[in-house]
Amino acid sequence: MADSSLTLEIDPELAESLRARAEAAGQSVEDYALHRLRDDTVEARGLREASAAYYDELDQICQETLRTGGVPWEQVQARLRNFGKPR
Repeated sequence: MADSSLTLEIDPELAESLRARAEAAGQSVEDYALHRLRDDTVEARGLREASAAYYDELDQICQETLRTGGVPWEQVQARLRNFGKPR
């Protein structure tokens, strides 16, 4: 039977950050890392499932822009010049 474990080598700065976060969470480094990896994997799956709806909405926005001509470039430029400035 093949060994299913995996060993990662990380730089000292990242290792210290991982240790500190695990300690703050009251977990061992291994448990903390495993929980984070599992959480990230679940999030990634959710993102993939949600992506179709997101891209459908984005496509609708693009189709509307093509149909109406969108916002004139001059208007975009004027808004960008004033971006972040008080009104």
